[in-house]
Amino acid sequence: MLNRRRALQSALAFALAWRLPPAAATPAAPAALGYLPWWIAPGWKTLPLERLDRVALFDASVSGDGSVQARDWEALAPRSALPLDLTLTLLDQTQFDALFSDPARRSRLLAAVSALAAQRFIAGIHLDIEGYDHARPGALRDFRRWLAALDAERRKHGKQLSAFFPASDSFQPYDRDAAQHIDYWVAQIYDAHWPESKITGPLVTRQPQNTAAVPRALARLAALGVARRKVLLSIPLYGWEWPAESEHPGAAARGRARLLTFTDTPPELMPNDRLAASALARQHGLRRDAEDTPYYAYREAGQWRQGWYEDVQSLTHKLARERAQGYGGLAFFPLGYDKGEILEPLLRWWTRSAPSGR
Repeated sequence: MLNRRRALQSALAFALAWRLPPAAATPAAPAALGYLPWWIAPGWKTLPLERLDRVALFDASVSGDGSVQARDWEALAPRSALPLDLTLTLLDQTQFDALFSDPARRSRLLAAVSALAAQRFIAGIHLDIEGYDHARPGALRDFRRWLAALDAERRKHGKQLSAFFPASDSFQPYDRDAAQHIDYWVAQIYDAHWPESKITGPLVTRQPQNTAAVPRALARLAALGVARRKVLLSIPLYGWEWPAESEHPGAAARGRARLLTFTDTPPELMPNDRLAASALARQHGLRRDAEDTPYYAYREAGQWRQGWYEDVQSLTHKLARERAQGYGGLAFFPLGYDKGEILEPLLRWWTRSAPSGR
C-alpha cells in the first residue's frame, strides 16, 4: 500500500509539472552597463554603446512629496536595440524619511513609477536611493513594503528592477528580504574621496579604513545574501581637483574640489566642464600613489592643486581580485566622459576568460 501511494504521488507530481508552465527565470545581470546622463544623451551616437549590454538613463529625481521629475526621456533615449533602464534618484535621507513615512506620498510615487514602467521604450527601473545618515526605522520599514509593491507592479509590465547600492555604513535601506526584489545591483566602489573631502586621494581604493573601500562596499551586499554574479562594480569616468596644502597624497584639502572628466569632451555636449584629467596630467606630470592611482600636482597663484582620477592601469590593479572572484560586470558612470578610452579596454580585460560567479 505504501509503495502504491508513493507511485501515485510521483505520477501526480509528474503530471502537474508537465501541465504547469515553468517558473520564470531570474534575468541575468548585464556584464556592461553605462549610465547615460540627460545632458549627454543627445550625443549618444558618438558613444561606444555597442560595447554595452544595457543603458541606464540618468536621472529622474524623486522629491520628498513622491513626485518624479518630468523629462521627455523617450526623446532623449538612444535609438538602439539596447535595453534602457530609467534611473530614479533620491539622494538625501531626510527626503527619504519624509517620503516613505507618509502613505499618500508612497502611493503617489508608486503610481508614478508604475506609469513609467508601463512605457514601451523602458526595459527596467533602476533605483538610486542614497543618504548620509541613519534613516528612521519606520521609514525603512515602509520603504521595504513599498519596494515589494513596486516589484509586483513592474512584473505586470515585464520589466527589470535594479538598484545602486550606496557605500555607506549608516544609510542602508535594503535588508535581506528587500534584496530579493532586485534583479541586479550596481555597487558603489567610488567616492572614496569626494568634492568636500578633508584630504586629497583616489576615487577608488582598497584601503579598509575608507567607507567606500572595494572589499568593504562589497561585504555589505554579501551580508544580504546577494550572489556575486548579480553585482556590477561602478567605474568612475570622472575625477576631482582640490586646492591642497601640499603636493603630497593625503594632503589637507583647502576647499571644494572641481570636476574633472577623464578626457576632453565635446563643447556642444558639455559646455561648462572643460577640465580633462588626462590632459592636465600630461601638462603637469603624471604621478601615481601606492595603489597605482594617477594624479597630478601643480602650483597656481601660490596654492597647490591636486587632481585625482582613475585609468585602466589603476582599475585593473585595484579590481583584479573581484574579476577573479566572478563578480557580474562593470557599470560606467557617466558615459561620455572618457570617449571610450577607459570603457573599451577595461571591458576587454574584464571579459577575457573571466570566471563565472557564485
